[in-house]
Amino acid sequence: MRVRVLAVVSTCFLASGGPCLAMAQGAEVRSSALAARPANTETPGQSRPDDSPAARNQGRSGHEQEGAKAPEYEAPTSPQGKRASPAPTTSEAPGTEPWNTEESALSQAEASSPAQRNTEDSLPTQTETARTTQRVAEESAPSQAESSNTAQQATEDAAPSQPTVATDAPESAPQPTTSTVVRGTRTARSASEVTLGRDILDAAPRSGAVDLLRAVPGLVASQHSGEGKAHQLFLRGFDALHGQDVELDVAGLPVNEVSHIHALGYADLNFVIPEVVQSIEVTEGSYRASQGDFAVAGTLRLDLGVREQGVHIAGTLGQYRQRRLVATVRPGEDPGTFAAVELGEGRGFGAQRGYGRAALLAQATAKLGDGFTVRALGGSYVTRFDSPGVVREDHLLSGTSDFFSASAPRQGGTVSRHQLLLGVELPRAGKGRTRLELFGILSDLRLRNNFTGFRVDSRGDGLEQTNDATVLGARAEHRRNVTAFGRPVTLELGLGARRDGVEQTQRRYRESDGTFFSDEVDARFTQTDVWGWAEGQLSLGRWSLRVGGRADGLGVEVFDALAFRDPRFYDGQGYSRSAFGVHLGAKAGLEYALSDASDTWRFFASYGDGFRSPQARSLSEGERAPFVSVHGAELGARKDGERWALQLSLFGSQVENDFFFDHTVGTTVYTGETLRTGLTASLQARPVPGLVAALSGTVAHAYVKATDTMLPYFAPFVGRAEVGWERPLEWSWLGGEKTLLSLGTGLTFIGPRPLPFDERSRTVFLTDVDVAVRRGELGLRLEVMNLLDARWRDGEFVYSSRFDPNAPASLVPARHFTAGSPRTASLTLEVHL
Repeated sequence: MRVRVLAVVSTCFLASGGPCLAMAQGAEVRSSALAARPANTETPGQSRPDDSPAARNQGRSGHEQEGAKAPEYEAPTSPQGKRASPAPTTSEAPGTEPWNTEESALSQAEASSPAQRNTEDSLPTQTETARTTQRVAEESAPSQAESSNTAQQATEDAAPSQPTVATDAPESAPQPTTSTVVRGTRTARSASEVTLGRDILDAAPRSGAVDLLRAVPGLVASQHSGEGKAHQLFLRGFDALHGQDVELDVAGLPVNEVSHIHALGYADLNFVIPEVVQSIEVTEGSYRASQGDFAVAGTLRLDLGVREQGVHIAGTLGQYRQRRLVATVRPGEDPGTFAAVELGEGRGFGAQRGYGRAALLAQATAKLGDGFTVRALGGSYVTRFDSPGVVREDHLLSGTSDFFSASAPRQGGTVSRHQLLLGVELPRAGKGRTRLELFGILSDLRLRNNFTGFRVDSRGDGLEQTNDATVLGARAEHRRNVTAFGRPVTLELGLGARRDGVEQTQRRYRESDGTFFSDEVDARFTQTDVWGWAEGQLSLGRWSLRVGGRADGLGVEVFDALAFRDPRFYDGQGYSRSAFGVHLGAKAGLEYALSDASDTWRFFASYGDGFRSPQARSLSEGERAPFVSVHGAELGARKDGERWALQLSLFGSQVENDFFFDHTVGTTVYTGETLRTGLTASLQARPVPGLVAALSGTVAHAYVKATDTMLPYFAPFVGRAEVGWERPLEWSWLGGEKTLLSLGTGLTFIGPRPLPFDERSRTVFLTDVDVAVRRGELGLRLEVMNLLDARWRDGEFVYSSRFDPNAPASLVPARHFTAGSPRTASLTLEVHL
């Protein structure tokens, strides 16, 4: 009996450098040869130009083991568990073609060296599987034994964490009779780059898309203003507020909003349905040329895909009137073609925490012939939510307020977002490949909050902010293999443009009846960013050198409607004004492999210049737009094995003319030059079939250079553990199919954070667990968040306030906090059709 092994190479990538579509060649072999051939053996006399241990090492990188587009198998007639390792799919991404055999024209001596590993593998989605398949195509008449060896090598090298289907599949699952598709993942170019696959994302309970980010090493996501507002992010010593220092991307759609009324880089991920997130690609630091605006602490890219073919419906009932319904449809074998809808509502765990939301996401990919591949991604999202505000610590101690009290009524907001992305991959020309994308986004926000009560005005300090944005953008990216100085070089090029048209207002309202009494902002502006970048990877034996650069030109036009209507608001900058500025950034990296062994240690040194665009309304006529620049460096090492992947990195960054924005009182504090240093360690492990674990810890320090004082709010120590386990159970008394049991837990530790006026926040320790059972088409899942029912403070602040209008006015700072969620349980019924 013959089986077909499809070797797959991801062939394109988006602006963040992540993989997208895949291509395949078929190699027909005998199944008996597959079973008989030992791993990593050679047929005598067979030429293997790129199969050195060092070359295979890259194909077995730690983040491939994490399951992001990792080897994926499907047994169509067997139920799939939550944490099947890897996630089951048999699809081949459509529209891709085999690598052109001209790319193998390098000399055999070059190709067999570790340099070839660093060159061809610098394509983020190219794996050893691709090179093996290419070799099959080039050999005109391979023997039957050679074909067996080639196919077996492709399967083993591309599936490092689970070499065979039988390893982790339930015992009752029949072996697949359809084609086996192996997926690649991007190649790490720094010590801290990592891809979190679906098995790790499923290891702990996730109530929303932002909960997925908590698996990112060192990242803290705080939700202090209700279910519908963007979370506050902390990473690598940065208090990124709502996204100003972390670039976020969802399958090519940018999430950060420029010059937002509430916070720079405002990044609301609540439109993402967590069930369709296939992986998260993490690039901490600013060391890659493809990283753009707001990539100061790092870049996070969410890749989308649905794990199982067919229809999946999940209904959830939980405490505090939580209700949620999710339906996903994957019509074919390609996990990237799907549609998903989410409806949810709840009362919340305290006063003024109710919410309701609806989201739709759909994506399709198709081949059009002649090598063209097209992709379309669209979605809509709408929500309304209430916000409790803050609780004063002294009010809690005196009994005036309880732990979950609301500070003022009328707080909350509404959000909507509509988006469309169209992409095409052009036919391959020689050794290069090109991808083009167009995207458009419509978003609006209306937000009301009052964090100070009646401190500023006896009528109330409530602010209503609105932000309506239209985003249009395009990008083109090209990569090819070339030769320089007699050595192979992988060259990556990108260019693009993005135009944001924004209308925003800020008004004060009375606490008594909600009517407005003062206008503070009424403006509209356009902000256009045009960029280009290039990056090259040169291989020198065990050494690899990466050099790149990026240039961004920013143009801003502002119309200040408030100043035009009322001269009292004229600030000397003009009713209409424009500004322009350029940012140039260098990128570089050096890599050394300790040996040619497949699981060798690799050492990295990385450098990169990142930037943050300015607030458009703050610019004056003719001003050179002042980018906030960051200079970052990292030293680290990683060891990527079949069952264990370890990353260690020592990082540092220097920010020129830095500032932090205290959004509770609406004040921007300019600090001048700031420095951040720290250490990150992470481990991904699959020691035995069915068990997956991801452990990480980050220590950071951030301070103002001029005064040698610590910056407030950043997280000095963050620890996270995700552990998931599943096992098929033989309950013969039930008869029929076997049952799959899944257990998972997530542990979070956040050390005390510095606050203004030499205060410190409290330590946070949280435990989340879930238990799931699946039998055939039905599944049942119990999730418990904050199992130990800790009374924890999600956010802590120090500033002056007056929530009692009859109390004497005071500017004495006081501690405030937003309450974290108590123990919350939910039960989900799943139907798989």
